[in-house]
Amino acid sequence: MPVFKRKIFYLSGYDPRGARFYQQLYTEQAALYAKRSGHDIRVGDRKKAGDGNSFWTIEDHTSGAMSELTFLGWDDVIRRHWIRNPVRLLWGAMASTLAFTKAMDWRHGRTFPYSSLLAFYYPVLSTVALPIILLALIWLLGGSLLALAAGLAFSLFIAHRIKSLWMLRFIIFNNRLAKNTPDPDIKMRLDKMTTTIDAALLEPWDEILFVTHSNGSILAVPIMARLLAMHEGQMPDNFALMSLGSCIPLVGCRRDSQHYRDQLENVALGEFLWLDIGSRTDGACLPLVDPCISCLTEHRPTLHILSPRWFKYCDPATYNRRRRNKYETHFEYLRSFDRVSPLDYLHVTSCADVLPKSIAAFIENRA
Repeated sequence: MPVFKRKIFYLSGYDPRGARFYQQLYTEQAALYAKRSGHDIRVGDRKKAGDGNSFWTIEDHTSGAMSELTFLGWDDVIRRHWIRNPVRLLWGAMASTLAFTKAMDWRHGRTFPYSSLLAFYYPVLSTVALPIILLALIWLLGGSLLALAAGLAFSLFIAHRIKSLWMLRFIIFNNRLAKNTPDPDIKMRLDKMTTTIDAALLEPWDEILFVTHSNGSILAVPIMARLLAMHEGQMPDNFALMSLGSCIPLVGCRRDSQHYRDQLENVALGEFLWLDIGSRTDGACLPLVDPCISCLTEHRPTLHILSPRWFKYCDPATYNRRRRNKYETHFEYLRSFDRVSPLDYLHVTSCADVLPKSIAAFIENRA
C-alpha cells in the first residue's frame, strides 16, 4: 500500500493535442526515468474525469508513492477556435504583434532575454516580412518565376521549421487575453478548473501540485487569483504551483492588460509555494524573469525562480542535439534526462519527496 499520496493538476500550453498525447509522453518518459533511477514506476491508463478533463495514476513502488494526475483539458476549446484561414491568421498576428509592441511597458520588457524577444517577433517576420523581402530581391535581380516560387517555398519552409504558424496563434490568443476579450469558452473553462482544484484541497492528499506549462502558466494567474480569493489569500501548506517554461510577463507587463495585472497583483500577495523553472536555451519562454515583475507590491509568495540546468543532467551529445531543435526544447521540461535531477519532472511527480525537499536538494547540488 502507498504511504504517500499526491494529487497533480496539469495545465498544458496553447496546444490542440490533448490528454492522449501528454499521457503517452508521460508514460514514455516514466519508463526512461525508471531505468535511470532504479525506481519501479507504473503509469495507469487514461480515463475521463468530466468537464473536458482526464486523469491517470502514477505508482512508484520503490518509494511507496501514488500520484493521480488530472489533465485540465482545454484543447477542445483551442481546436474550436484554431484559425485556419491564412489571411485572417496573418492579419490577426500582425495586429496582435503591433498591439504587444505598443502596449508593452518596456521598462520591464527590456529586461527580457534577447532570445525570447527574437522568438516572439520572428513568427511574423518569417511569415510576412521574409517572404516579401525575398520576393522583392529576386524580382529586382531579374529572377524568373521559378526563382520567385523557390524563394517563397524557402520562406515557408523556415516558417514551418520553427513552428511559426503555431506561434502566430499563440500571439493572437494572448493579445485577446491581455485585452480581457478571450472567447467565452475560455472563461467558463477556467471557472471549472478552479472548482476542480478547490475540491481536491478538501481531500486527504499529502501533496497537491498545480503544474503548468507554457501558455498554461499565463492561464494559471486567473485560476490562482480565484483560489486565493476563496482561501483568504493563503493556500494550504500541502499545495504548490510549478510553472514550466512560463511566459507570464508577456501579458503581465502590458499597460493595456489591467484586468490581468490586477489578478497577478493578487497572486503576488498570496501565501503559497511557487516554483518557476525556465531555461535560457528555450526562446519560447521568459526564463529567470520574475513572473510578477510588473506588480506594484514587493511581496511575493515563497517563490523559487530556477533554471533546470539541462547541460548538467544531460550528456554533452544529448544536450547539443536537443537544444538545436528549438520547438522541442520547449517540451524538454516534461522529459527525463541522462542523469536524474531533483527537479526532474518525472521525479517531482512520481516519488515520495515533497516539492520543498526536491527544491532544497537541487539548490544544494546546483554548483
